[in-house]
Amino acid sequence: MQIRQLALHYRPDADRLLLRVNAADGEQFSVWLTRRLSARLWPHLSGMVTRIGVAQEVAQTAPNATLMPEAQAMLADSARERALRGADFKTPFEEQASVLPLGPEPLLATEVQLTPLANGHLRLVIVDANQRHVQLQLTEVLATAVRELMHKAMNQADWGLVLDGAPTGEAEAPTAPRLLN
Repeated sequence: MQIRQLALHYRPDADRLLLRVNAADGEQFSVWLTRRLSARLWPHLSGMVTRIGVAQEVAQTAPNATLMPEAQAMLADSARERALRGADFKTPFEEQASVLPLGPEPLLATEVQLTPLANGHLRLVIVDANQRHVQLQLTEVLATAVRELMHKAMNQADWGLVLDGAPTGEAEAPTAPRLLN
């Protein structure tokens, strides 16, 4: 699926995050993310997006360099800023969709699979209890935008979660797929 638009907001009436995706072909997918799943997803998503960004920065600026920990933090900030320059946070999300493949009610996520891909993209597969799923392939820009939107929404939710410390590269290998449920 080619993503045309993406939104992620906290919905206080449901006390959940609502992820909505408009595809280029007119399809719209909606997914509820609970507090529990969001809390488990956040450190892995944040860490993978950071590692992908740092790898892209290193490939562009100093492919043969050995990085000191201080340099990794600066490169992570630089990668985040570069990716966010390519994101559009101002265009309102188009509510109307021509096709709702999963029906009018959002999918209630029970499992999320994160897989970094060789091309610097991130595959995000969201599954519900009935094994219905949504699969998204996020570019570095989209993955960074999702991270930013999720951070903002989780802060707005005031769930008492610690969001600022992204895991270091020591916690997991950058090529390892993650399954969260």
